[in-house]
Amino acid sequence: MNAAELDRRLRAQQIPELIFLSGQESYLVQRAARSVRNAVLPNSKDDFNDHQFYGKQVTAELILEAAMTYPVFAEKKLVTVKEAHLLPAVELEKLIPYLQNPVPETCLLFIADKIDNRRKFFQQFKKSGTLIEFKPLSVREIPSYIRQILEPKNVQISSDGLDLFCLMVDGNLHEIHVELDKLLTYVGTATLIETKDVEAVVSRGRVESVFELGKAVGRGDMAKGLSLVKRLSAAGEAPLKILSLLVRHFRQLWQVRELQVKNRPAQEIAKVAGVPPFVVDDLIRQGKKFSRNDFLQAFELFLETDLAMKSSGANAGALLENLILKLTRKKGK
Repeated sequence: MNAAELDRRLRAQQIPELIFLSGQESYLVQRAARSVRNAVLPNSKDDFNDHQFYGKQVTAELILEAAMTYPVFAEKKLVTVKEAHLLPAVELEKLIPYLQNPVPETCLLFIADKIDNRRKFFQQFKKSGTLIEFKPLSVREIPSYIRQILEPKNVQISSDGLDLFCLMVDGNLHEIHVELDKLLTYVGTATLIETKDVEAVVSRGRVESVFELGKAVGRGDMAKGLSLVKRLSAAGEAPLKILSLLVRHFRQLWQVRELQVKNRPAQEIAKVAGVPPFVVDDLIRQGKKFSRNDFLQAFELFLETDLAMKSSGANAGALLENLILKLTRKKGK
């Protein structure tokens, strides 16, 4: 069963007795969890039949005790185990007999970042219950996802406006929904969102700074590169996030450069690199400043910096500034 099928069953009040929601896309996981709760407990104030536990703190005995008691003045009850990936394996094993014979009046819901398919618990869960993994949407899936959100509201977005919007939100679903709500409020009764609307509403400071950072490194402009890193940090971006944005930018530069050398058309370059068509020319100009060896050396530096940030305990901001120094020094020679 996938997420759409689960949603259909929930709307039809065909609620599975066992549900496991997992994945790195927390927005989709939490949205599905809310749908389950709303279906099982239509009365939002039904605290008697709403039992919530956390994997790090709960035992199998407590989960079973809650799951095996009858609901209070209701047809069903909901037992939720959040952060289930933190539930010890020995506790999961104790739940297997229940999975084989769940209580019909109980919906037992697990929410986790990840699962381990090798464990007997999950092998049994796949046979007895509904297990759904929510993977992050790819760059190519984001535009259709946005259109799906707007369609029930009878609002469309122009192609250029959609390209610009996708560039600004960087694929984060929570940010997508927040910015779309702002856009819908801004356009009011209008049925078409245009580029000028996106430019007026959606914050673009981070995206512009990241592109400027890429340009600064490409030019060997050490001072501007360091200034932009400090600006992003001051705006609240974590060093690891800045590093990931820089890596993403350079990955796109490399893809664009390889395709440009092969004389591929701009539309094809945009599609393969996963970038809006209107930024391709700028990326081509930046990419021309780098050889394949330059890119290899840059990604070696990215890996070194990432490992140092996560393992050495060193100042992450200082490591990021040192990365910029090395990248710009190499280009300056």
